[in-house]
Amino acid sequence: MRYIPTAILVCLSLILVSGCCSTKSQRMPDSRRALIQADYDQLKALSGDWYLIRGVRLGVELESNFDEPFMSYAVSSGGHSVIERLFVDKPNEMTSVYYLSAGQLYMDHYCSLGNQPRMVAAPTTLDEIPFKVLSVTNMASKNDLHISSHSIEFDGPDEITVRWGATKDQEPTGGSFYTVKRDATP
Repeated sequence: MRYIPTAILVCLSLILVSGCCSTKSQRMPDSRRALIQADYDQLKALSGDWYLIRGVRLGVELESNFDEPFMSYAVSSGGHSVIERLFVDKPNEMTSVYYLSAGQLYMDHYCSLGNQPRMVAAPTTLDEIPFKVLSVTNMASKNDLHISSHSIEFDGPDEITVRWGATKDQEPTGGSFYTVKRDATP
């Protein structure tokens, strides 16, 4: 039997193991990676203030308002995050942070309800970015009211509709939607 030095066996083992342990993002097809990047680029392009055209929050209709921003977007962290503020400068203001990680587009929502849903986008070729919930932290009970889905629909270059699905007692309970435009003129 021929003797193989231990160092060579260790190197061959490391090469074999590293080839079997590639990350999910490395195995992702280029077409999917391109869709995810395009979605993130669309979010970055939303930077600025947005004014309410129409909306419903948990069953209550909201009046349009072109006097003050309803939502705002800002690119932060050297382009590695997009910060969304909803109900800008109001007591019920909420913040969401969108970012790329391991080849996926994520969103962490800091809700006025006091909980924090984390969601991941399902890339599509449509003019919409749908998100599904992965987890929700800071809930006393799994029956608490919380946001359970989210989407951003691109209605035009300066108009979007954001939708928030809600769940209470582990059942869908309506939700909210807001159609906003970038320009403050009616």
